[in-house]
Amino acid sequence: MTTLLQLADIHFGTEDPVALRAFEATARELDADAMAVCGDLTQRGKRSEFEDARDWLNRFDMPKLVVPGNHDTPLLNIYERVASPFERHDSYFSDLAAPVSTGDVVLTGINTSRGWQVRSNWAEGVVNLDELEGAISDAETLASPGMALFLVCHHPFLSLPEAPLRTATRRGRRSSSRLLRSRVAFLLTGHVHSPSVSVVANGDAGYAAIAAGTMSTRLRNTPASFNKIEFSGERCMLTVYRLQDGGFVSDTPRDLMQDFERHGLDAEAAFVS
Repeated sequence: MTTLLQLADIHFGTEDPVALRAFEATARELDADAMAVCGDLTQRGKRSEFEDARDWLNRFDMPKLVVPGNHDTPLLNIYERVASPFERHDSYFSDLAAPVSTGDVVLTGINTSRGWQVRSNWAEGVVNLDELEGAISDAETLASPGMALFLVCHHPFLSLPEAPLRTATRRGRRSSSRLLRSRVAFLLTGHVHSPSVSVVANGDAGYAAIAAGTMSTRLRNTPASFNKIEFSGERCMLTVYRLQDGGFVSDTPRDLMQDFERHGLDAEAAFVS
């Protein structure tokens, strides 16, 4: 059994100190194998916020995959946002951008955020299809038989029915279709500030789109939260941990294999490469 912790939208600058302390205690108890951080580590893309984010993540002795979010660009420096939007992020986290292979899983990531766009909502996501192709290829190359492939990014490809925020990711539908033709079984995202899971299926192909909540004070319809994902070739359980009275309390675990089967999918075949 391989255990992953999925975090998103920590937003250092508007972080929740109670949630961060509680997560440290809970993470020690869970003894996870790896961590996926799905973007928006900072609120305004300040160097001091990146420093705080890196210092905090360094406290956890496990492999990590970190991708940027739309808030991880210099909000107040328009020139940098256009010319080099992720230079600051990369200076702190480029060493945590490589694929992670541990236990029964492979994690690989892409950047779906942009510093500036020709549309009114610059915070929306964009998928570079060549980068997606490269990430899928990396994951499939690293995977041994029986391993599950996870793609990590900030923005959901498709709006998640359970989430309070509707999303409009450019090339999201094409990207979703590409995942369905790949061996990737899980898409891990953030951005919506609410835990959510949806199985995307077409014929006998499918993947689980899983969003983590926020660890900041910028709440929507749920307290600060994170996800635990436990995977083996025979099962996959998703547990949401929500902040309550200064500590994290777990929801009832959700059996993702049953979710796949409700869509008429062969879960074991869909999960593993």
